[in-house]
Amino acid sequence: MVLTHVTDGSGKTATRADLRVRPVVQGAVVVLENKTGRILAMTGGFSYPLSQLNRATQAVRQPGSAIKPLSYLAALGKGLQPNTLISDNPITLPPIAGGRDYWTPKNYDRSSRGTLTLRQALENSRNLATVHLLDGGIESKPEASLNRLCDLAVEAQIYRECLRYYPFVLGAEPVRPVDLAAFYASIANEGLRPAPHVVESIERNGVVVYRHDSKSSVAIKSVDRAAFYQLKTMLQGVLARGTARAIAGLSPYVAGKTGTSDEENDAWFVGFTNDVTVAVWIGYDNADGVRRTLGGGSTGGHVAVPIFEPVIQAVWAYAAPKVALAPPSPEAKRQLACKSVDLESGEAQSGRAKAFSECFRVDRKGKTIDTQYRLMSHEEVSHAKHDREDGAVRKAASAPRNGSAPAPNSGNAWSQHPWGPQQQWSWQSGSGHQWRDDQREWKPSW
Repeated sequence: MVLTHVTDGSGKTATRADLRVRPVVQGAVVVLENKTGRILAMTGGFSYPLSQLNRATQAVRQPGSAIKPLSYLAALGKGLQPNTLISDNPITLPPIAGGRDYWTPKNYDRSSRGTLTLRQALENSRNLATVHLLDGGIESKPEASLNRLCDLAVEAQIYRECLRYYPFVLGAEPVRPVDLAAFYASIANEGLRPAPHVVESIERNGVVVYRHDSKSSVAIKSVDRAAFYQLKTMLQGVLARGTARAIAGLSPYVAGKTGTSDEENDAWFVGFTNDVTVAVWIGYDNADGVRRTLGGGSTGGHVAVPIFEPVIQAVWAYAAPKVALAPPSPEAKRQLACKSVDLESGEAQSGRAKAFSECFRVDRKGKTIDTQYRLMSHEEVSHAKHDREDGAVRKAASAPRNGSAPAPNSGNAWSQHPWGPQQQWSWQSGSGHQWRDDQREWKPSW
């Protein structure tokens, strides 16, 4: 069936007939009020007459990197700082108790960035750096770190139960958009998780028979306010410099995270202001068991972020003021001190070159707690820096000269690695636009 839309001509304007193709791709958007949990706006699909499924509240999809803030929240809660250095080099995690498979995530292009700060790792959605947090960044052992993340995810009500396997940290376990929105709202609230709802009260014959409990919000008590505030500033950097830099101009007002799953099956962006959180999901239905890609390059940063922007502009026009993200609460402020650091190295910076104001956790005497080299020694950092510089020299030496054409970019070419004694995972980060982990059925990406 072909649909047309006919516009009658008048005067000098000719009659116009436009072909209309009914979209197959679906989407969901939730606009949640941070303090109360009221759902201010919501759409659960393209057309209600065609499908009554509300994908915002009744469907679960893999969040990809949109779940990564959970790992960084746990690490900050354990005392790490945004400038703590972490390895982005290959890592193999041992089998979980009772299992046989090792987990070896690999960068798709076989490269790494050597050493990064936690801020850089989250802003640029680095896969290997996030996995390294499991090995000493959250708890001393990877399995204990995974258990901690699962407990935190359940406490934050992202999930009712958590599947304890390592790919969880990269967004393997599906989530409802409304629950992910509520988690991000808790970041805006410094740990207070609102209860999403659409009904305030119900009356019958003039008598109120139901009223939403205004005290239904739940505090995430296992992480303090200081860690939530530090995470909020890091998520601002996702817009300012990272995977959502297409809307960098909104970074004074918005913090958030992109996410994409299995070969661009799901594209996400969840962003929040002081007042609201907006979760955007785009993807095809897979109830028939067929997983469909949105197409090469259709990542959260390319597909979901452009949808988020007009939604948040409408929020500012009709629901809430456009104001800069709030400073830390008095309780968080007592635990933090902000100072200028070098954005690349995380070192204290007295000059203005690359200077960036970072908030650090302090001890009871008000002294900054130095964790920069807690996960990597000075020697390891120095060695990684030299390796990276040597790699840059070799790359420059092998670059095409005299105007010769460069080697074609791998683009969206994929290789499936068989599962042998070790599970092989891949990740592509070409041009900073997408990353993936290659498992049997999914490759999360931002």
